[in-house]
Amino acid sequence: MNVTFIAHSAFLVEWDKFYTLFDYTYEPDYTGALPELSGDKHLLVFSSHSHEDHFDAKVFTLLEKYPDARFFVSRDTRLTERKRQWLNISDAAFARTTVLRPDSILLTDVAGEDLSIRTIKSTDIGNAYLLRCEGKMVYHGGDLNWWDWKSEGEAYCNNMAAHYRAAIEKLAAAVENEATDNAIAPEITAAMAPLDPRLGEGSEGLGIEELMRQIKVQHVFPMHMWKKYEVIDRYLAAHPAQKDAIARITREGESFVI
Repeated sequence: MNVTFIAHSAFLVEWDKFYTLFDYTYEPDYTGALPELSGDKHLLVFSSHSHEDHFDAKVFTLLEKYPDARFFVSRDTRLTERKRQWLNISDAAFARTTVLRPDSILLTDVAGEDLSIRTIKSTDIGNAYLLRCEGKMVYHGGDLNWWDWKSEGEAYCNNMAAHYRAAIEKLAAAVENEATDNAIAPEITAAMAPLDPRLGEGSEGLGIEELMRQIKVQHVFPMHMWKKYEVIDRYLAAHPAQKDAIARITREGESFVI
């Protein structure tokens, strides 16, 4: 498996038989170069929610270059017929689009392999995604995070903590269920999760810390870092036991073979 950090929260994951592209946008502040893809592999495109740093209607134009592409979007994108016309989303692309509500399960297939797609309701809006295929599980958190904004007050922070822990409990249960049903290890091979320096040094790592506490994750790829990659070094300094699991991303376009 190859994981490429494109930019911000956008990742390309290359599986044995297909690709998954998460939260790719064309906005200058959040975009990076999309690697060249093999025409022999199918492309699945995921958008976690409607925020402009995670969703861009231009991703549907990928169908022109990759005619087997399929798209999966969160319900809050609200792609009504009128909105699709305004965003110039073609009927052909929307016909290959699945709208996923939070806390749902979709069983489908890709390149002859069974694919499970589970959504976890975000602590912001939209979905986090857990995918199981080829004997592996991959997680993309979208904006599901422990948003410990101290400026919002103690009640907000306490409520956020409870909601985030509950969401990760749902994710942990989903991992266990997938493992049991498919006779695979109860672990996530690659998890892409927010590590947002805007939260401050006391709060920025809470989300990944709780994820790692509840679930076995082989490789964690921090995201939502606003190009301040030094936040990874701060997290590793505080959690030295996780140094082999946390990918030390230093630039856009960096790839990791796992």
